[in-house]
Amino acid sequence: MPNDVDTIKSRLDVVDVIGEYVSLKQSGQNWKGLCPFHGEKTPSFMVHREKQIWHCFGCGLGGDIFEFIEKFENVDFPEALEILARKAGVELSREVQPGASNKRTRLFQLLSEAVNFYQEQLKSDPGSSARQYLASRGVTAESISSFALGYAPAEWDKLANYLRNKGFSLEELIAAGVALKSERGPGIYDRFRDRLLFPIFDVQDRPVGFGGRTLDPGAREAKYINSSQGPVYNKSTILYNLNLAKEHIRSAGYALLVEGYMDVVGCVQAGIKNVVATSGTALTQEQVKLLKRYCNEIRLCFDADLAGQSASERGIDLALAAELEVKIVALSQGKDPDEAARMNLVKFKQEIEQALPIGEYAFKNVFKKVDVKTREGKKQAAKLLLAAIAKLPDPVERDFYIKRLSRDLDVEEKSLRESLPNLRMSNQISAPVATPQASRPSREQMLSERLIALLIKFGKEFWPQTTGLEPAMLTEPEAELYRQAHLQYTESQRVDFEELKRELNYEPTYNRLIDILGLQAEHEFAEFTAAEATKEFNQVSRELKLNYLKRQLKLLSDAISQAERAQQPGELEELSLRYREVADQLAQLQR
Repeated sequence: MPNDVDTIKSRLDVVDVIGEYVSLKQSGQNWKGLCPFHGEKTPSFMVHREKQIWHCFGCGLGGDIFEFIEKFENVDFPEALEILARKAGVELSREVQPGASNKRTRLFQLLSEAVNFYQEQLKSDPGSSARQYLASRGVTAESISSFALGYAPAEWDKLANYLRNKGFSLEELIAAGVALKSERGPGIYDRFRDRLLFPIFDVQDRPVGFGGRTLDPGAREAKYINSSQGPVYNKSTILYNLNLAKEHIRSAGYALLVEGYMDVVGCVQAGIKNVVATSGTALTQEQVKLLKRYCNEIRLCFDADLAGQSASERGIDLALAAELEVKIVALSQGKDPDEAARMNLVKFKQEIEQALPIGEYAFKNVFKKVDVKTREGKKQAAKLLLAAIAKLPDPVERDFYIKRLSRDLDVEEKSLRESLPNLRMSNQISAPVATPQASRPSREQMLSERLIALLIKFGKEFWPQTTGLEPAMLTEPEAELYRQAHLQYTESQRVDFEELKRELNYEPTYNRLIDILGLQAEHEFAEFTAAEATKEFNQVSRELKLNYLKRQLKLLSDAISQAERAQQPGELEELSLRYREVADQLAQLQR
């Protein structure tokens, strides 16, 4: 009877799973894309549908769908199992249910209960003020349901008591960010009281926190508050509505980035579904990384006030550094996207479609605010626009805008260029922390892998040429794989690596190695001509033999020195004879 892992693997395709995170293009039998675990401009990340594996030939990481989710989502195996089980529609058996010992899973369960509780409270009599507010903003019953909107009652501990009765501890309520520890005693109290609540979900559609809006216009408290930071909620790594918007973003080719929860609700009601929100903060590096999974372009549509524009500018730096194309939606009506959509939907959609590239927006904005006819105005405009141009990652685009600035200000292009490098250095931002790569293989290991990859791809032509190429010349585990393959060739004058995998089924390392080196063969040798393949095989074979003979000479030299010190004439004579033989072989190979 198959276990949960086998059932999940049978229902999910590695190309489909990884394709949700990485843009893949078919390349022969395989799929290829840019590796999400290290920076690269030429794709070296390969996915093999038939073998259901992935491997990056740039950083060396690889594995199956479980290892991909573990690395990409930065989770352990039990959580990766849960994520993939949801994708596959598999209910995990009790024997392997990770929630029994997983604290994070307990918190997700707690937050799901809280979402249900708040939804029921919105339907109650005390929730009437929240319902009235939603009606005044034009929020429909469908939106209330799809966004799981709720109401936090005014009582100090109503949610806490409800969750305690469900079996959750005080510590879990605090860790989930829905309760706070009392300063007056040992108890706790609800973090959200008399507020309209917006549940926040992660990209896996799990509740991680809440945003709460006060319903009292005269309240001295903050208009919006969020769940406390904790094990499952980190504001800088979450984009509101990404769980619902991700496929719409992929389809549209860009994400519309707004600032608040109501902006998202208003846009979705207007039919604009590729929309996410930063929840009132500047765009973070982690959020940029999330967006890059689904698109290469973002369109910023923040509030029309000064605070909104400032937040927009802070997000632009990070997005440009990550090589996202950035466009700005300039609102001509309404104080925010939600109001703009309700005032004139047709015009709002036009403004989204006509969003200006960041360079165009900067020119339009600066020339609107600064009088460039004066000397001081020219200096100010040049300073502002050079700062914006310096952030553009594409040198062609930078060159275009410098020439344009020179023309528009009637200033020497050379002077502008001389100012640009210093600005570029001062405006650099720290790059995202790279995902740890697999340890870099030695030259011998790379040659060993390359040899077997060539034999997998062109074995029929090259196995007869392996005379003198001993397993000891390769690194492990490639040497053992070569030894087993060579035995098969000796017995039958052919090598079938799929048959070899079945014979070596007792050792998964070799099966995995065959699959990875098969991917490498497709990645590196797919377009090799017969002459190119022969040249490559000869070079690899020769270098492996040379390196092996050099290592042998070093070992023999050390052994001769020991024999001399130990005064062992018989041993010394035998070692010296062997040394001359190896030296002759090396000299002959080097000719």
